[in-house]
Amino acid sequence: MFKHHRLDALLSLISFLQVSLLILPFVVDVSFPQLILLVLINLFLIGTNYQCVAHNFIHNPFFKSALLNYFFSVLNSLCLGIPESVYRIHHLEHHRHNNNPAKDESSTYRHGHNGKEENIFLYSTLGVLRTDLVSLYKTALKQSSLVHVELVSLSLFIAILSFLNWKLFLGYVLTSYVFGQVFALWENYCEHHHADFNDRKRDSVSCYNRVYNVIWFNNGYHQEHHYSPTIHWTKIPSITEKLPGDRVIVGICHLANSFRN
Repeated sequence: MFKHHRLDALLSLISFLQVSLLILPFVVDVSFPQLILLVLINLFLIGTNYQCVAHNFIHNPFFKSALLNYFFSVLNSLCLGIPESVYRIHHLEHHRHNNNPAKDESSTYRHGHNGKEENIFLYSTLGVLRTDLVSLYKTALKQSSLVHVELVSLSLFIAILSFLNWKLFLGYVLTSYVFGQVFALWENYCEHHHADFNDRKRDSVSCYNRVYNVIWFNNGYHQEHHYSPTIHWTKIPSITEKLPGDRVIVGICHLANSFRN
């Protein structure tokens, strides 16, 4: 069933869990404190989806069956709040240009001044509004009509939830989507902060904390991933020995790199 490793089942289950949690308050009465807790959980799960689930699915589709991959791509679009195929184009462009401000739209330097990186707060919050989704959609459409199905499915999902309770949709689902993307952008900033985008072996930041990498599916091996993006996440630690030791490495988790001078 799984093309690369059975542990990808854990990644696919995160998407099912996330969709279930997005729907939960529409079918079960929850208190306001519980709703706030659900938003926080969704925020973390959406960030996890961008960094681990959707990310790994882009590089190594989980299933042997093309139909299952098709279905998962549609399902995960509901989790992200944008079509999976659109994120795929955006992410592959990021890999192609590796934080180069002249070419990578998600570069931490793109909107900075005097050759410096942009402030992390501005990068994370304004980044949600800067992404040219229309252009990415058109590019994705040239590759596959799947993006049509993803967009229609996401639109129906939003329409149904809004019809059931538009206030709950705005206050819960939309809030989760927006702040989940802010979290994902914050994480992306930390994965490249102070790294040298001109050097393929030093253009990203790694973190080798064992707990962090267990929880986030070896996402700490980010320099390794940029150097060898097609290597499955379960095998990515093997790339470390090919990289220089004088690159940017942080402890605990990538978020520790948030305010490093």
